[in-house]
Amino acid sequence: MREPAVLYLAIVAEAIPLLAAAAARRGVAGGRGWVLAWCAVLTAGNVTQWWLGVHTVNNLWVSYVVNPVGGALVLWALSCWLTRELPRLTMRLMVVPFLVVWAVLALAFDRTSTFSRAAEPLANLVCLGAAAYTLVARSRTSSADLLRQDWFWISAGMVLYFGTLSTRSPLSALLVSSDPALMLRAYEVAATLCIAALLAITRGVTCPTSS
Repeated sequence: MREPAVLYLAIVAEAIPLLAAAAARRGVAGGRGWVLAWCAVLTAGNVTQWWLGVHTVNNLWVSYVVNPVGGALVLWALSCWLTRELPRLTMRLMVVPFLVVWAVLALAFDRTSTFSRAAEPLANLVCLGAAAYTLVARSRTSSADLLRQDWFWISAGMVLYFGTLSTRSPLSALLVSSDPALMLRAYEVAATLCIAALLAITRGVTCPTSS
């Protein structure tokens, strides 16, 4: 069965923030720079998986590199937009235990020859919580126009992105045996939501102001 085009578009969309930031020539200091680094890791992972897939080599192990590195970059990026010192320091200190717990789960429950059952869901939930906290905490203290703030679009986009990925894995596990057709439909919906999330992040990295 031929895979829907939206699944491929969702993969390509992870490179859009990089292209848009280069075209807009906005500053990439602080959180924006870390977000673009995250997008670069995702894009590099996609290219690597594609190349390995074309050469009929197992490519599932790539996600076991992308997820911890990407998660650490997301936490650091979001910390740059927290105005209070304690939450900002706490989020940055979370990077080390996040990587340790991720490694323990990956070694104990996952195999690089299959999709992650424990480590990847953890990474998605941690990033979802960090993005949601940043969005709420910063919105409560900001007096500027939210629609012109990079942190607003990026954190909101990440909430949608990681929220979608957090529900996709358990839903797939439920449907893979009982209803594969419905599982594919779920992947289409998830891909559409991820594209919308990445477009929001793209808007963020091209915003003219951040305050």
